[in-house]
Amino acid sequence: MKAKLTHFLERYWMALALLVMLPVYWNIAVLNEQRVDYINNGFFKFWLAGHMTWTPEHPYSLEDWDAGHKRFGATWMDEKRFAYPLPLALIVAPLGLLPIPTAYILWDFLAQILIALCLLWLATRWEGLNRRLYVLFLLVAATLNGNIYLGLMTGTMAALFLVFLTLSLYFMEKGRDLLSGFVLAFAILKPPLVTILILLGLWLLFSRRWRVIGGMALGGLTLLVVGLLQDPQWLTKFLGTGDSLLGMRLGHQPTILSYTRLACAGDLTCAMTWYAVIALALAALFAWIVWKIHARLTPLMAFSLAIPLGLLLPPYIWSYDYTLFIIPIAYIAFELIQRYRTYIFATLFLLALTVLAMVGLTLFWMNPASTALTIQRDMWSIWTGVYMWAVSWWVVLRAPAAISSASA
Repeated sequence: MKAKLTHFLERYWMALALLVMLPVYWNIAVLNEQRVDYINNGFFKFWLAGHMTWTPEHPYSLEDWDAGHKRFGATWMDEKRFAYPLPLALIVAPLGLLPIPTAYILWDFLAQILIALCLLWLATRWEGLNRRLYVLFLLVAATLNGNIYLGLMTGTMAALFLVFLTLSLYFMEKGRDLLSGFVLAFAILKPPLVTILILLGLWLLFSRRWRVIGGMALGGLTLLVVGLLQDPQWLTKFLGTGDSLLGMRLGHQPTILSYTRLACAGDLTCAMTWYAVIALALAALFAWIVWKIHARLTPLMAFSLAIPLGLLLPPYIWSYDYTLFIIPIAYIAFELIQRYRTYIFATLFLLALTVLAMVGLTLFWMNPASTALTIQRDMWSIWTGVYMWAVSWWVVLRAPAAISSASA
């Protein structure tokens, strides 16, 4: 009987783990719909862009964008038009067919499932029934993570970009390099994530994985053509939003630039100069490290090196994008269990991460936007990013050669 139970759990553990969490995910989605003003947060702009795909309206039209906000009762419009590459509007078009409340609940629920599926798949690369059951603890930790929860409340597409990265990793490990690069290129639909693509590109270059690089080029070209079919001038219109976005968000986000601005007392020339120096130095350090150890890096190790730094380098980004940390979180947790044959260190790592993320989320809501030059809004969450960067690099760089080879 015990043997049959063990066999059943080993075979269906992923489905059982997800089944356990589904009621939790649904209740979170319903509660968020009841408590969150989703008409006046980030979700609405994705829904509106998707909705316009089915109408003669255009998400890059200043007049249509403004009229759409007014028609559906949105009083908050931080962007004068859709601030993302036009092909993303096609991806979210199914949401635009639904009433806004239904679309919000559905995406909130689906986003949690997508995050869970990525985490469950990542857990499969470590053997042992106990380690597989430990993924339930990781699923709970992800649910309690303040950065992920902020993304759910605001209805962002962070889970979608996690899927792109995880699928790319999956195809890479299966030897389908061209398809891996093609999917990886879709991360550019959120432009700040180009830093992750650049860092991964360095590893791919040093490792001479030309088919992945070719796939990225093919994926980028496909997105460009799809956008041109929608609007021959979409690229020019989209590039025109960059300066205004940076101006609106500078000093409010968990970025190096926000802190150099603070250190330079608001002098933007000083802030940009020091930001460039620090960012280039960190990128050079990454390049040097990867050049030295690229031969022993597995795809998962390379992703775990690149993602934390890639989320610290952009000039603007929000802490809900830390949802992408799911990949290095899984790597760190299960590597610590495997190396030290105990759950203590992995659990302490997850508890510290949860506390840091919750503190950042709490300070986000307690500290309203201000014109004063202080640490404000989402800037506090950078310490979660620094923590993940430090731990990820420590675990990867201290990986025994035997473990690195066995994981390849």
